[in-house]
This record gives sequence, structure tokens and C-alpha cells, in this order.
Amino acid sequence: MTQNAPSVPNFLPSQQQIALALAVVRSKPAGMQVRDYVLQLRAQIRPGPDPRERDDSDCYIDQVAYWKERCQQAEDECDKLRGINIKLERSNHLLSSLSRPVPNTDPSMLEAPTVSPKRSKPSRQAQKQCLQPAAAAQETIENDMDFLDVLGKDGSNLTEALYTTHSLCRSDEPNTDTLCHNLVKIASSIGKVIRIVAQNYEQLSRRGRRTLEAMSLDQDKSDFAIALSVCARAFMSLLVGTNKLMEAKADARLASLIVCEVADMFNSGLQSIEASARRTAQTFLSQPLSPKKTKTKTPPSIIKESPPARAVAHLLISLLGFLEKTDPVHQKIFDGFVFVLFERVGKRLYYFTFGQHRSTSIEGNILPPSETRDETEEITRDTDALGTRLEVKALVLILERAMGLAPNHMNPQNARPSQSSNRPVRTLSTKTPVTSTRARLSPLAKDRLQRTLVACMYGNNTNDEFLDVLTKPLPGMRLSSLQNVAKIDDKDVETWYKEEIWRLVGWDVLAREGSW
Repeated sequence: MTQNAPSVPNFLPSQQQIALALAVVRSKPAGMQVRDYVLQLRAQIRPGPDPRERDDSDCYIDQVAYWKERCQQAEDECDKLRGINIKLERSNHLLSSLSRPVPNTDPSMLEAPTVSPKRSKPSRQAQKQCLQPAAAAQETIENDMDFLDVLGKDGSNLTEALYTTHSLCRSDEPNTDTLCHNLVKIASSIGKVIRIVAQNYEQLSRRGRRTLEAMSLDQDKSDFAIALSVCARAFMSLLVGTNKLMEAKADARLASLIVCEVADMFNSGLQSIEASARRTAQTFLSQPLSPKKTKTKTPPSIIKESPPARAVAHLLISLLGFLEKTDPVHQKIFDGFVFVLFERVGKRLYYFTFGQHRSTSIEGNILPPSETRDETEEITRDTDALGTRLEVKALVLILERAMGLAPNHMNPQNARPSQSSNRPVRTLSTKTPVTSTRARLSPLAKDRLQRTLVACMYGNNTNDEFLDVLTKPLPGMRLSSLQNVAKIDDKDVETWYKEEIWRLVGWDVLAREGSW
């Protein structure tokens, strides 16, 4: 039996394998299972010849990927510890403010007045008015940060960036690189928070005190409206931090980083409008038809607008109103806003003009739209068409405000008045956004905007030196009352949208064929 039995292979590890196992166990990070560490090392093994040209090796360890992963883990751990430190600092700041003693006052003022009551009453009101604004502002900041913490990782990142920025702005000589890094982080986080808020409109709008008849974000007390107000105040903090950065005489290339990230933030808001309109259209079309028999096949109710898309549009309108016409950085931000807006408006104008979205190739633009093959594709096309019609209604609101403010930022001005210390400065507020100016857009600026719209619509090359158009900003270095959408029939949205675009922007440049 023993002689006829097959030989059992030897599964005992060799000395080299035992040495490798001991080395892996000894190098294992604390708090990590050996199995997880071995799987992590195995993921770094690449088949093929060694980069150092070892002919006797069938596989090798990708050291670049290994150290990149270790570096990412270290950065994640640092971010986690930084967040913990910021939470502790906020708690200490809150405790110190609560335990702060009451300022010394005259004991006679706390007693009932006996001699001159007319003098004591105004003094109490004056003291209360001096202490109340600062305390109310600090309370608003704390409430905003607490609200953002509930929104997940992106909200926590925005909270950390805001807290660090506020601390740096209180310093007389802040570190410009650190301040710029946090301002860029604020802009990026605002765009992500807007997306999260727009995606969770149904849940957030049910929380808090929602007012259906509210005509402004200040009157609506739902969590959705509060989230948009928090984003607006975060943008104001970004502008204040940018002003502090310029006062510190930082490198001009640092400001370009902020402008680029803010333009991407505005683009994220426009993408949120598109996604919200698409979800509204999908929800509306997925509803079953009314069981009542009607003579027409169309549903009895037609959706007029997408509420989350309109709310986000008004948030972007308020951001446009916060920009000062005398600030050169704000002018660059406005140009970036207008470009990404025209890019979106031009794509939708192309869709309504030619009946299809612009393709990436010339052949795709020439070919007619393909016929629907099945019911699923037809539903997708109907959802896309209805979502686009709902989206453009919100886009026109933003474009109308942008064109109203364009003379403040784009008209050529030889001399800009300097703000003196005695001149009152406008306070940034979400309740009083800047209204449209009565000044008219200069012919030069109007021609520039029209060329930009045509270039964005057709996607032409904008590298021509004789073609003065707005372009998307690129980094120089790496580091009140809510306006309702127009009441227009659903079938006439395409014609209305094209008329509104050419009314607001104009098309004089198209008549000059020789100069285009």
C-alpha cells in the first residue's frame, strides 16, 4: 500500500519564503491585519521584466505605485487629524466665548434708575448694539459649520477650509500659500456641496420650516434653502479671503488659481441645474397617467419648471451680485462666470437650432438624428428633451442678470475711483444682491460677448489673435427676491429660448460676415 501510493508533494516553505514572511510581518503597519497587508503588497506586483532589466525575473514590485499609495494614506491620515484638530479648536473657542466674563459696567446701570432715566436707557441700548452684531455674526458662522458637518465629507472639508481661512484672515501677516490653498479648497468644496444639496432636494426641502409661498431664500426656512444660504455666505468668505491675500502682496499667480477654481465652482452649479432639471423631467414622465378618460392623449397637467434648478439658478445669480466692479480679481471672476455660462447657453442654443446636441466630430453634426429603436430609447429621448426645456428656463434667469451686470465689469474704464476711508463700502449680504446697472454695454464689450457666444455655440477654435473672445481661465501655476421663470407653453420653449438669447446678447456680429 505504501509503495503503490502516489508521492505527496512537498508543501513546506523554503528558507527564502520563511524569510519573506517574517519580513512582511515585521514591516506590517500597526493596526492592520497581515492578510490585508499581504493583499496590498500583492496589488503592487506587476508582471513582466523588471525596469532595472533583470532577465531572471518574471514579475517585479512597482515601487512607484507602492509609494504613491503610501503617500496617499499619509495625506488621508493628515487630513483626518487636521479635521480633528479643527473640531477641537472650534470647541475650545466656543467654550471660551461662553465662559468669558461680562464686561465691567457701572453697577448703577444695573439698578433701577432714580435720577436720570433718560440717560441710562440710551446707554444700555448703545452697549447692546455694540455687542450684538459681532455675537450674531459668530453665531451664524458656527451654525453654518454645524450644518455643513451633517452633509458628509465634502461638507466637513468646506468647514475646515472656512475655519482655517477665518483664522488666517485675523492674522496680520498670514501665510499666503496656506491662505491660497484654503481658498481654492473653499471654492472646490462649494461646488461639491451645491451638487449634494441639489441631488437631495426632496429630502432637504421636507426638513425645517418650508414656506410654499416664500418669494426669497430668506423667507424659506427649509434645510434646502438654508444650505444654499450657507453656500452663499461661504462664497462671501472666499471673497474676503481673496482680498486679504491681495493685501498681503502675494504672488499674482496665486490669485489665478482662485479664479480658475471659482469658475469650476460656477460650472458645477450649472451642472447641478442640468441634473436637477433632468431628474424633475424623469420623475414627471414616470408618473402614471390619470385614470380619467379624456379626449386628448396628453396628460392633464404639464410641468412648468424644476424647483431645485430654479433655486440653484438664484444662488448663482446672488454670487454674480457679490462681485465688486472696482476689484480687478472680481472682474476676472466675472469673466470666468460669463464664459462657463455662455458655454452652457451656446450648447443649448445649438440643440434648439439644429434639433440635436453638438457632436465632437463634423460628421456627427452633419448626420440627421437617428430614429428611436425601442420604447426605452424613446423614453430617454423624451426625458432629455423635457429636461433641456426645464434647464434653459433657469439658464435665462442667470443670463439676464449677467447681462445686466456686464457693463459694470466689461465696459472699458480709463480711471477707476479709489475707495477712500471716509467713503462707505457696500456690505456683502445675501438679502441685498446687486441689482442690474442702468449703464449700457459698450459696443466693444457687446461685440466680444457675441463672438464668445457664437464660438461656444459652434465650438470653433478661439486661438485666432484677431478674435477677441472670452476664454476659460487657466491657472498660471499649480498648487432678495426670487424671480419666477417665464410663463411659456412647453411646446414654445425652443422658440422662446432662442429669442431670449439673441435679445439679451444680440447678434450684430453675425451680420458682419467680412469681419467674422
